[in-house]
Amino acid sequence: MVARELANLLGALSHPHRIHIIEELRSRELDVNSLQQILGISHSGVSQNLAVLRAHRLVQERREGRRVIYALT
Repeated sequence: MVARELANLLGALSHPHRIHIIEELRSRELDVNSLQQILGISHSGVSQNLAVLRAHRLVQERREGRRVIYALT
């Protein structure tokens, strides 16, 4: 059971963009547009990677008006 959970977690971290997102969120909160500029990928690409990280409870979101701000959990 623990091995399966660890394998799932490592799978979530197995993409370079997700590692980069976590690295950027270590020191500050960012929105999708900021992450898009930093990573140099599409808005949907950032959103898809954030969805994987959210599903594994590695990042959390909060809203500021229409903006969604992400931070490490």
